[in-house]
Amino acid sequence: MKRFIFSLLFLLVATSLFAKKIEIRFWHILGYHVKAVIEEMIDEYNHTHPNIYVKPDFQGFFEEAQVKMLTAAITRQLPDVAQIPFEFLQSYVENGFIEPINNELPEDLRRDVMEKMWKIVERDGNIYGLPFCVFTDVFFYNENAFMKAGLDPEVPPSTWDEMVEIGKKLSRDTDGDGVLDSYAMTFYLNGIYGLAPVLWANGGSIFTKDRRKVNLTSKEMEKTISMVYDLIFKHKIMPQKWTDWESAQAFLMGKLAMGWFISPGISYSEENLPWTLKVSHIPRFNGKRYALLSGTALVNFSINRRKRRATNDFMYWLINKENDIKLYEKIGFVPIRKSALNSLELKAFAKSNPNYRIPLEALEYARPLPNHPEFLKINKEISNMLQRIILNEADLDLREELARTEQKINEMLE
Repeated sequence: MKRFIFSLLFLLVATSLFAKKIEIRFWHILGYHVKAVIEEMIDEYNHTHPNIYVKPDFQGFFEEAQVKMLTAAITRQLPDVAQIPFEFLQSYVENGFIEPINNELPEDLRRDVMEKMWKIVERDGNIYGLPFCVFTDVFFYNENAFMKAGLDPEVPPSTWDEMVEIGKKLSRDTDGDGVLDSYAMTFYLNGIYGLAPVLWANGGSIFTKDRRKVNLTSKEMEKTISMVYDLIFKHKIMPQKWTDWESAQAFLMGKLAMGWFISPGISYSEENLPWTLKVSHIPRFNGKRYALLSGTALVNFSINRRKRRATNDFMYWLINKENDIKLYEKIGFVPIRKSALNSLELKAFAKSNPNYRIPLEALEYARPLPNHPEFLKINKEISNMLQRIILNEADLDLREELARTEQKINEMLE
């Protein structure tokens, strides 16, 4: 009898322990309209998985979140799962903060996710995360502004030269004070992100072949920076001293007519802009067209086996076919799964929403940024260099500034 009672008590205690809900901390980093959709998806997961509770925690945007994440990694206070921008993943791999997940991937998931997407989260043949919230560069332009300037809104610029010529017709002095106050375009001076597609088209690269040093003094880099410089000072179709925030506000108010943006901006812009948005492909340079393929990886930091399995389950669910389609239709992220890309639902949506068709087509020529564990620091220095070149105009020699920045970064990397 005593043995029976003991066994019954043990069974009750064990059942209680195993029935205890697993809590997963999820750090996500995409704000505004994306944040609401992700948290809606988390609510759905929690509702349909009673034994697991995912606690979302917004950590700010890309670079801000990266600083928090690295601090948490060093102090061993990482969450169970987090979004890591592709370009920052290398530092976690090289510092041993994450382990490969090759052996944990279900075979059907491995086959269904496009190989191009796996390549972004792969390092030396190992996969370290799941691609999530992936996007491409696209070209936004204001249909109303085109019509006011006597331009055909169905014929956006397809080359850099066409962009400049169209830009001259879109840049105007609207108040008659002799100073331009409405410009054709913006080109965000956020370091490698903005420069990379133009640099690639010019035949250049950010790093040396062994990726141990940056290569800023090449003829290709000099030509790339000169092209951006000329948009401001030679062609006068881009403002010199507007911050990214001011440029975004000007675009909203119709004082900037076109520019580089990322595909997740499509839904927000269509819903909030007071004029009609048109989306086209990035203009060609030297007969070539490139765009940035970027986004985040879902990374499992859990060590406990039970929690790691639960975290994997949540991660797999986030990128299932239905959610993949939802992120495309609601935001403008490109699908990562073949089944989503080839679905009748997604094809019908793209057909009836032509702006959303462009990111899908851009996958053909989009490519990710090169890997480097010090990407954050490198990009900051290049961004600062661009600001100096643009803001100081004639006070700086372009070649000397490129050489100084190259030396500073490479000394930092030694």
